[in-house]
Amino acid sequence: MEKVKILVVGATGRVGSAAVEELLKAGFKARALVREAQKGEPLRSLGAEVAVGDVTAPHTLMPAVEGCSGILSAVASGPGRGASETIEYRGNLNLLSAARSVGVRHFVYSSALLADHPLAQKVGPFREKARFERELLAAEDISSTVLRPAMFMETLYMMLQRSVAFVPGRQRRLISWIVGRDVARAAAQSFQKDILGRHELAGPDTTTFDDAFEYLGKAWGKKIRVLHVPLVAMRLPGRIVTRIEELADVMALFDAVGYAADPSALQDTFGMPALTLEEWVGETRETLHGHT
Repeated sequence: MEKVKILVVGATGRVGSAAVEELLKAGFKARALVREAQKGEPLRSLGAEVAVGDVTAPHTLMPAVEGCSGILSAVASGPGRGASETIEYRGNLNLLSAARSVGVRHFVYSSALLADHPLAQKVGPFREKARFERELLAAEDISSTVLRPAMFMETLYMMLQRSVAFVPGRQRRLISWIVGRDVARAAAQSFQKDILGRHELAGPDTTTFDDAFEYLGKAWGKKIRVLHVPLVAMRLPGRIVTRIEELADVMALFDAVGYAADPSALQDTFGMPALTLEEWVGETRETLHGHT
């Protein structure tokens, strides 16, 4: 029997690269969409096909979607004014249009927790993710799955500089944690078990940022100092540097409402356990020590 082929978009990112591996392990064929051929070589070495294209260039998408039964979009916008709308919304619309034109049966989208929260509409990537979610879920000629992951555990070591963690805002509200690979596994399960609809994804650990860094410090046997950067101090440079402005907007959202979700969906709906903070620290200990 011919294996089902899935196109992974955003295939060099945290979720996309892991999804290629998970799909191949699950018995699917995987085709990775990359903007530059050389960036696809690590994925090709795993056994994936590589297609060169860009979601902002619709004419490059038709060859990529041909022959695919499913699409996983894990594409994410980089910094730049208007980048969120161009990539998160219009880019995904281009991809959806190409998918529908060749009869792709199932479209899985990696979005974000709280994407449609009223306060999130001030945050470009969240706002544009929510816009595309509405378009995708309203499409009647293609099955759709929206995955809304909570905070990636990998964010913790992105905030670390040696033994200091820089956390914008007060951040006293609870955060749910998940690893990128578990989101990728949920995407693979969506295709394998034909799981449809919108689902929030979170691992078993829910803490504040401070508590998460305290745990990491105890696991390493050393103290991590958490330095809270006032959001107001980010607003002036944010007028000039888009990345700082977007980070301030995101952290203001977390400051106001937190970023917590029910952890039961992964087990109940997708039939899979999620990695704990303790397990993740054990797996990534060497990588994390490079940040301390």
